Amino acid sequence: MSTAITFSEYGGPEVLALSQVATPEPGPGEVRIRVRATAVNPIDVRIRAGAMQGVFPVAFPMVPGWDVAGVVDKAGEGATA
Repeated sequence: MSTAITFSEYGGPEVLALSQVATPEPGPGEVRIRVRATAVNPIDVRIRAGAMQGVFPVAFPMVPGWDVAGVVDKAGEGATA
């Protein structure tokens, strides 16, 4: 299990929760990053608010965050780290 900020409904910052989620496994051509730092991008705010539903539908619970820094800790088949 991993710890992540998630949201299970659209809304403001009050919908964010600290949650335990399954540790993702990288698929073919993907890598998994052990995240050391993250930032809030304006698109993350729009997605969480529901303003992007027609363009970027999400499955709840959603782990927001596209801007991350860290270390590749596992590579899927065919991926190079």
